[in-house]
Amino acid sequence: MNTGRESAKLWESPIPGVELFQAHLFHHRFGKHFHEAYTIGLNDSGQGGFLHQGTSHGATPGRFNLINPGEVHTGQVRSSEGWAFRDIYISTSQVEQLLAQLEWQGQGMPYFSEPVVGDQALRSAFHRLFTALSEPVNQLTQQSLMLGFFSQLFSRYAKPRYSWQATPPETKAIARVRAYLEEHYAENLSIDTLAQFVGLSPFYLIRSFHQQMGLPPHSYQRHWQLLQAKQALRSSKPLSEIAVEHGFYDQSHFNRHFKRSFGLTPGQYRKNNRTARII
Repeated sequence: MNTGRESAKLWESPIPGVELFQAHLFHHRFGKHFHEAYTIGLNDSGQGGFLHQGTSHGATPGRFNLINPGEVHTGQVRSSEGWAFRDIYISTSQVEQLLAQLEWQGQGMPYFSEPVVGDQALRSAFHRLFTALSEPVNQLTQQSLMLGFFSQLFSRYAKPRYSWQATPPETKAIARVRAYLEEHYAENLSIDTLAQFVGLSPFYLIRSFHQQMGLPPHSYQRHWQLLQAKQALRSSKPLSEIAVEHGFYDQSHFNRHFKRSFGLTPGQYRKNNRTARII
């Protein structure tokens, strides 16, 4: 495997609710994680792969990876030349605004049924949009390119009837546990506490939660901690303070988990976004 120097950058775009990620990786492996946003990724060079919904998929040059909010997935390099790709993460609230502007005819939110697609025309539109969101460009251009790209993307690859919060199907008990973990994400919870909360045995709860959410309860809580800590990185608080406030033992513990999920350290993420705001 090539031991070339890896690069990764994650930053907020000028449009609220839209983040950009660009990376060239040689050995980094993304652990199981999920995003609250839609992930639209374009593979630029090399080869990668990811596990999604229990199935392994390849990430080859020129093809898109489309992942719905809340879907657990991984990611890893699969070639000696590494894996270079770019992602656009767009929040559900921003998608709702786009749907209103596009006069979307479906009920509920769009849903991508195929995680890997190839589309040369769409690739060109992605290039233009990613560039416009990365450089000093007037908002009319950015918004116009956003509408053009997502109009093509949704009309070709999204099903119109979907509510991402209800997928995978959740029993009422698992939904309550999920909400409890999100509300108490920074607390040192026990499986007995969760089991008693919904009246299930600990073993049955862990097994059911894993089956329905794609992660066991402790991993779901950890990733929710990461998502909330990521928001806190927009503040000027010391990284060590953010780490402890969000349930991590210390800054080193926070750094390790953050990089495993997002491909860069909390400090690098903060630096990327400070630079983006200056530009």
